Amino acid sequence: MTAATKIEVAVPPSALFQEMWGIYRKVLDNNYLFHREAYVVLRQLLQNQRPGFSFLDLACGDASFSAAALEGLPVGRYVGIDLSRTALDEATANVAGLSCAAELRRGDFVEWLTASEEPVDFAWIGLSLYHLRFDKKLEVMHQLRRLVGPSGTLLVYENTCKMWESRAGWMRRWERQRKDFSALSSLEWLLLATHVHSMDYPETASSWRNLGRRAGFREVREHYRSPSNLFRLFSFKA
Repeated sequence: MTAATKIEVAVPPSALFQEMWGIYRKVLDNNYLFHREAYVVLRQLLQNQRPGFSFLDLACGDASFSAAALEGLPVGRYVGIDLSRTALDEATANVAGLSCAAELRRGDFVEWLTASEEPVDFAWIGLSLYHLRFDKKLEVMHQLRRLVGPSGTLLVYENTCKMWESRAGWMRRWERQRKDFSALSSLEWLLLATHVHSMDYPETASSWRNLGRRAGFREVREHYRSPSNLFRLFSFKA
């Protein structure tokens, strides 16, 4: 067990990034989770889509990466959902440049999906679905299958284990990244690592495919694997 797993923080893990958005912003700015590359792939997958497509951005954060990926594309409607008021305040400016109607909503995306009846063409979630255990992931993906309808697509960029790797094995590989997160102080790293150890439940690629098929998606494809091999981007087509 690493020191990070023993650390106790005053902020509950589920609320960590709401209270500590600055840490995650630093992680994004330094590309430690390879968001830049993932969003390049996302943009490629959205190119040449029919004009007016709708885009649902779950756990959107400040929406900076999504807004950049959608810039110049024929998107007709953008909806972003996040729990962090601070992140959404920043997102307001970031989505202002989109050439479409843009809505930002504060809330838990799991609860929102259960109640939503709004169809979408593309649903996107990046590094957030892994907070849920397998059965809850399946429940959320069932809801997303319902919203994307017969011709839509779910796109995810999520923690992914190697074949036969356990959650503990994935965590050991995560811990070995410490030297690469040089912009984070020791305390910031411990807060981040505490969140990961407490809240992250990665799946193997085969488990992601299993989830997709059980949720009713007919085609599951892997499009990107991060250099760290900790994260992968998948599409689930209805």
